[in-house]
Amino acid sequence: VGNGRDPAIFRPDPAARAAVRAELGARQGDCVIIAVSRLVRHKGYPELLAALRALPPHCVLWVVGDRLPSDHGEDMEPLFAAAAAELGPRFRRLGYRTDVPRLLAGADVFALPSHFEGLPMSVIEAMLTGLPVVATDTRGPREQVVDGETGLLVPPMAVEPLAAALARLAADPALRARMGAAGRARALARFTEAAVVGRTLDLLGL
Repeated sequence: VGNGRDPAIFRPDPAARAAVRAELGARQGDCVIIAVSRLVRHKGYPELLAALRALPPHCVLWVVGDRLPSDHGEDMEPLFAAAAAELGPRFRRLGYRTDVPRLLAGADVFALPSHFEGLPMSVIEAMLTGLPVVATDTRGPREQVVDGETGLLVPPMAVEPLAAALARLAADPALRARMGAAGRARALARFTEAAVVGRTLDLLGL
């Protein structure tokens, strides 16, 4: 059946883009990479932060989300604190937010380097917003992202391929625009709430 989101909520929004970039200090030439998820190790934050260190100075990372009380495993706070101290304004932790559509509209690339995934809603939201997606080649993201067409798939738990994929998109605004437009078209065709409801009703014979 799949997952879906509302394209009236998640969409390109030039006015929101300009406003949120100004609020968060993104400069004219910055390539803003955004990650939206729970702050746990298996979402790939060790690899993402290591990749950011290898990227050019105009690459900025916005991390949106928090750790849930029910989350287990390694505490990411020391990792994030070290990254903040080293990277300064290139790394912004935005915490739990209720304006994710607006934040996505302000970004240039969506990253989800998870070690494993289902069919992540965040990738659908990013695609509907018109962002190219860099994700790991795991179940779920590989159903959503067409490698080389709507984004780039990389091996999980590997820093160098992730950094190379992000660097490729950061260096080529035209490529970002092409992949983002292709991703939005794919999401509109496959990953909207209306499409999911329709498939569900079909399967139920209704």
